[in-house]
Amino acid sequence: MDNMEKTIMEKIDSMKDEIIQFLQNLIQIPSEVPPGKYKEISKFVESKMKEFEINTEVKKKNIIGEIGNENGPSLIFNAHLDTVPTYDGWTKDPHGGEIVGNKIYGRGAADDKACVAAEIFATKALIDLGIDFKGKLIITAVINEEIGGLLGTEYLVKDEVVKGDACLLGDVCSDYPIAYLGGTMQMTFIIKGIRRNAQAYPDLPPPNRNKYSGINAIGKMVKIMDFLMELQEELKKMETKYPVPPDLPSKIGSVNFTLINGGKSLSAIPDNCILQCLISVIPEMDLEGIKTRVLNFVEEFKNKDPDLNIKAQIGLYIKPQILNTKSTFTKAVKKAFRIVFEEERDFKTFIPTTDAQIFQEKGIETILFGPLRGENNHHAQDEFVYIDDVINVTKIYALTALNYLK
Repeated sequence: MDNMEKTIMEKIDSMKDEIIQFLQNLIQIPSEVPPGKYKEISKFVESKMKEFEINTEVKKKNIIGEIGNENGPSLIFNAHLDTVPTYDGWTKDPHGGEIVGNKIYGRGAADDKACVAAEIFATKALIDLGIDFKGKLIITAVINEEIGGLLGTEYLVKDEVVKGDACLLGDVCSDYPIAYLGGTMQMTFIIKGIRRNAQAYPDLPPPNRNKYSGINAIGKMVKIMDFLMELQEELKKMETKYPVPPDLPSKIGSVNFTLINGGKSLSAIPDNCILQCLISVIPEMDLEGIKTRVLNFVEEFKNKDPDLNIKAQIGLYIKPQILNTKSTFTKAVKKAFRIVFEEERDFKTFIPTTDAQIFQEKGIETILFGPLRGENNHHAQDEFVYIDDVINVTKIYALTALNYLK
């Protein structure tokens, strides 16, 4: 550790109370999606960036800050302002930002308002210390990450509102950098049947049916589910070769049924059924090939069953990514980890999707690091973040920028 790196660490430690107060303030401003109301939190973050003399603009409620110059590479910090809904079952105020021991409670405390605080205060530390950059640092606090980045990172990156060479993105597990990402496909299956009296005109094969017989949409969806469960059995046979963080249990892909709805009453044949699922794959897998197999099965099912009225729709579709871990940027990240944790920390894999793939598909080298642990209850009741993890993320942001842009 050289003198400047040591000074940055000490500077961030000295700002600890200010960082935590700001994070509490962020938690106290609801920013759940849905409904996706971001006006208040966007204005609050914008004012903080301006207070720290960061050149700031707002695009569709996304806040973009910049420091540095055009004389070298550009590094993007990325974290998201939105959260999933609060839901029920909390024992703490979900928008209280309450501190209990070494924890801060509240919706978004870990996912991902801690990283919003970290990126902004990392930048403040660099500004206060008067560090000269040979390049540009871009700070982004975005909306709608929880619904695929629509009007958030997707808009900023695909429309080239924000451009850069590399990105350090929060929103993942603590203690290790993430360089290998799984892929995800969100699918919706919609089957329409014919509603009839379930006892008088059941959905049975010939000769036990006539033109008045019902068509059971739920019964036909079972075949789709059976096919997807067979796919799950195949996914179980291949483990990723890349290491996973300690708190993540799975090294394989998965098929998750996330929503199913159908039918009107106990005595009527259901004339509708909707199934939603997430198909997640490890970095080495061919998601495009899996998509083709699913759609081909649906077409074959339709050809075999003239009574089948089905639509298969693909929503979120994010390809796996495998990063080169020998680049200048990855070396800067590794060095930051070595300084903060006083040991080498190898890159890990992360199967859940984030906004990272949006950057990577645009050719922007992206590494992830965040404060999440299995016990944090993100997306669940009584979400919290450890204060020490927030400070470590802040240090990683600042030291990465120093070593990449100096």
